[in-house]
Amino acid sequence: MKRLLAGLFIVVMSLSTSAIADDDEQKYQHFKPEPAENLQQAIMNLVEYNAKLQEIVNGDLSAQDMAKVHELTYTLEVALARLSKELDVAANSLEEVHLGSEQMNKPRVKGFGKDYLNTLNHLLGEHHKHHDNH
Repeated sequence: MKRLLAGLFIVVMSLSTSAIADDDEQKYQHFKPEPAENLQQAIMNLVEYNAKLQEIVNGDLSAQDMAKVHELTYTLEVALARLSKELDVAANSLEEVHLGSEQMNKPRVKGFGKDYLNTLNHLLGEHHKHHDNH
């Protein structure tokens, strides 16, 4: 009898645990992020969604605000991942510039230098605009 009760208790607890997990899943929906297929798109998403996040975190953070923050983070995470990838490529290009300069290899320095500068100028262009407005 004790085994039967213990077994029944385990079944009931596992059912209630899965019901709680289902409730949590319904409470925290997953959202489809905006894509960041290139650096420009990632920067545009960061600028737009950071502004939205800034507005929300400056407020009282109601339950509706928290849900909106949850939704925004999906797009921000994708944009940051793209930015990280682009910066890794830029870092590799800069290393090629460094090595090329040691070897006096003009084509290597020019080619990789242009790649590095294209990425960084695109990224820092937004930074300069921000400072020019203040």
